[in-house]
Amino acid sequence: MVRGLDLAYERIKTKVINDPDHLFNGGYADLYGIPETTNAAGIMHNFICAYCCKESKYHQNSEVLERINAVCGYIMRLTNPDCTSNLLISDYHAPATFDLLSIVRAYRIFLKYADKTSAEKETARRVLTVITRHAKGMLATGFRTPNHRWMEAAALLMTHNILGWPALKEKADKYLAEGIDIDAYGEFTERSAGMYNAVNDNALLTIAEEGNHPEIYQYVEKNMNLLFSYIECDGSIFTQNSRRKDKGEGSASGKFFPGHPYYFLYLWAGHVLKNKKYLKFAEEIFNDSVDNNRGAPNAVWVYLLNPELIDWDSEKDLKDIEIPKTYSAFYPLSNIYRCCKEYFSYSIIANNPNFLFVKCGDLNIYVRACASFFAIAQFVPTEVIKTDEGYCMEITAVDDYMLPFETPPATSDWFAMDHSSRKKVCICTLKITIDFIELENGLKLRVRTEGTEKVPFKLEYVVIPNCKVETQNFVMDAHGGEYISLKNGNVRLEHIEKGHTITIKGMFSKHLYHTALRGSVPQVKDSFTIYSTDFTPIDREVEILCTMRKSTYTDADKI
Repeated sequence: MVRGLDLAYERIKTKVINDPDHLFNGGYADLYGIPETTNAAGIMHNFICAYCCKESKYHQNSEVLERINAVCGYIMRLTNPDCTSNLLISDYHAPATFDLLSIVRAYRIFLKYADKTSAEKETARRVLTVITRHAKGMLATGFRTPNHRWMEAAALLMTHNILGWPALKEKADKYLAEGIDIDAYGEFTERSAGMYNAVNDNALLTIAEEGNHPEIYQYVEKNMNLLFSYIECDGSIFTQNSRRKDKGEGSASGKFFPGHPYYFLYLWAGHVLKNKKYLKFAEEIFNDSVDNNRGAPNAVWVYLLNPELIDWDSEKDLKDIEIPKTYSAFYPLSNIYRCCKEYFSYSIIANNPNFLFVKCGDLNIYVRACASFFAIAQFVPTEVIKTDEGYCMEITAVDDYMLPFETPPATSDWFAMDHSSRKKVCICTLKITIDFIELENGLKLRVRTEGTEKVPFKLEYVVIPNCKVETQNFVMDAHGGEYISLKNGNVRLEHIEKGHTITIKGMFSKHLYHTALRGSVPQVKDSFTIYSTDFTPIDREVEILCTMRKSTYTDADKI
């Protein structure tokens, strides 16, 4: 982690804007070329950690001290006259709550390890000035989303413990009086396993610690325990049930790993709560991140504030602790069922046109269904229902035709007419039901419809490239934007390098009205699609089977 910190310092210091005539002189541009003060706060945090960490080659380096001072000056110049901050990509006159958590932790590290020489005392004064200005900004503004309340409450309590202003604690107490927005299963309102759950856990751990609120730990534990049933077979986090941008904002091909957002949380919480399962998970997160070249998570501050962790023998202390890799979990309030086995997992979720996700190693598919019924029959069920066989989801679409008014309307303006008084005829309904039945190495889907007949219907399997697609009669590579439709038989998807396969049994094709079917979600252009089509009434069974393929092809592997 320290080597990563040093490399980051060397890279970041070259990104500083050094032009007196530049609007953002002294800032550090991000990937968008925008020098946010939030980024500057994180950079200051890292600079302080490097300066104070004796293992760093920049330990007590005067250049680092000068850069910390310069960042303080930049932040002070960029804050608004009312002491609020601007997040230039979206939010203006906002409280610098995210910034403060980083800055206050760094300030405490600086006081613990530095603050000895006159130069260091001057730097400490400058950092404290930034904290003071941000504290005033928090008192001048408010929050925008649910999780901001907890970030602000955490920052208010942290700064109160430094500055001692009663108004800071009073505002934090008002937020806490609203109650923590978490359900019985550990889901926050914003429900965001890939991003904002970690933000909430960070804030609540801080609130418990800074405000002496041990009762808050129960909420942190609920959510941190929940994450264990959102970890996929490859160590990534399932995020498609999120209410925030980690869902993919229209794409289901993104990947989130717990490394950087969660490592320090499980390390910190495990240390504070004496929870060895959390500490073991933190160790696994770290090793997975490093082994797969995603970098070492940055948690140097946890070790500097808790130096007893540096010499802790985790291998010896945690050798008998195991994190379960296979599980099944149903969360009815979030309407999701998660099942994870040794090398594959699947998720059934409501309120999403992508209602089923299947992952086998590095192979990923998700499933959709739609009927061309008045352009209102995209299968987006609102509930996952537990059944004797497994789980079930359904939708019922209803539409009709209107007759002329019995009495002519008073106006010819269509939008001013009272259409509720029109009589309706030829009322049509279509019910689509899909049952999910667990199999030893996958699951079975039973697809049924009731109601209006001869309606074109499609079941589509969206395949995230790259993989090989094989049927009885051809083999091809899965490329984004391409698609196939099979009249019968099976299709096998294979990841050549890793040896995983997904076989879909029970293909059918009665028409080619699939990519352009009215009312359906558009075809995903960066993925490969397999279509099954039919006309209602439908009663079909499909099996999706996951296997670890052998390295040698045998007759048993044939479709």
